[in-house]
Amino acid sequence: MKSASEQGFTIIELIISTGVLLLVLSAGLSFFSRGQVIYTNERVTLDMVQDLRTVFDRFTNEIRMAGAGLPAPRGVIDGSSTSLIVRGDFNEIATIITSTGSIVVSGSTTTFPVGTTSGFQSGQTVSLLNNKTGASILVTVASNGVNTTDKTLTLDTSDLLPLTSGADITDFPAGSIINVIERRTYKIITTGDNKGAITRTVSYESTNTLPGAVIQAEEIIARNVLDTNGNPGLTFTYFKADGTSALDAALNLNPSEAVKVKIDLKARSANMDLQTKTYRTFAYTALVQIRGQYVPSVGF
Repeated sequence: MKSASEQGFTIIELIISTGVLLLVLSAGLSFFSRGQVIYTNERVTLDMVQDLRTVFDRFTNEIRMAGAGLPAPRGVIDGSSTSLIVRGDFNEIATIITSTGSIVVSGSTTTFPVGTTSGFQSGQTVSLLNNKTGASILVTVASNGVNTTDKTLTLDTSDLLPLTSGADITDFPAGSIINVIERRTYKIITTGDNKGAITRTVSYESTNTLPGAVIQAEEIIARNVLDTNGNPGLTFTYFKADGTSALDAALNLNPSEAVKVKIDLKARSANMDLQTKTYRTFAYTALVQIRGQYVPSVGF
């Protein structure tokens, strides 16, 4: 009686097959790792672009709105190549002094009947603008100065700031416009651990002697705004209505002549590309017409 033959792999066959399997696994692992690196790079870049695009759109829109609720040209307060301060009614909180009821002047306060009190609060800085005469002032809403039932606003005129020469609280009859005026300060940090970060501060506008109350303390809204050499990547350039520089001979800005602001932003990824070992970069540029610096004679 014959025994059944025993079949199996020889040692050499096992070594060869194991080697082939290892080669296949190595190739697959390499392909997977490369795909993971590409995905990581693209994900980081996409997040960076989206975040900075949102920030860029946000502050360019605010700069465009500078001067809303104010007589021209008072939207720009100050600026340099690395910072910009603007003011205006950015939240579109406004009302009109009505002819219903009477305007009451009592000591250091004046109470106006208005069309709506929605959005108004004590402590806000507001502008009053007489569209017929052009008179304008800044003043604060008095403590408990918002009466939603009677639709009145009481303003503390003890610290009134005329924006037009000689303007007084009595220059604003029915039909005058009241707007909430806020200040926006943008700058890029040029040194230290936060170099390349853009900051934003929000406050109510100042009156004659009192600084406006802080609404949003200085906060970092973007990081890694750096060029390929690691230098700050945010630059403001200012232009007059005729397209020439709004800086004087000493390179100081004349705010009333800054009709347009060019914003150049260069940014790079937080970390180097895992393949090229270099930073991924991109740039945004915008030429913004400032609403409150409107110049009819040149067509914008």
